[in-house]
Amino acid sequence: MTDAKELIREWMQITAIGPAEAWVGKASDDVVIRLPYAPPGVTAEVRGFEAARDMLSHHWAGKQRFDWLDVVILATEDPELFVTTARSDVLMDSGAPYGNDYVMITRVRNGQVVEHAEYFNPLPVLEMLAR
Repeated sequence: MTDAKELIREWMQITAIGPAEAWVGKASDDVVIRLPYAPPGVTAEVRGFEAARDMLSHHWAGKQRFDWLDVVILATEDPELFVTTARSDVLMDSGAPYGNDYVMITRVRNGQVVEHAEYFNPLPVLEMLAR
């Protein structure tokens, strides 16, 4: 279980800022990423390694700094499924701050992320996109 939690911590950092090369070995070829509360203009679901990496790599640009704070990763009764709560503190290249609160559900199988759902407040995203 500790290895899965460490993988999730690494995964969070990779999904936040990259680099693309860090995905190799961390995500399955058929990984599914869901952003159920994504606002219009943000892709809500992608399937497959390449599609997921391409979608998230679009979000890596434009950040000077991205820090995860108050990260809590909890195991569930399903040995593959973990629930994470966290918040972000981000400084965009423009100098504008961005922050959000998250609940993430991640499925880990055979040492790789196979499914990840990220629930966040869409209002700060909309505000950031409007700048």
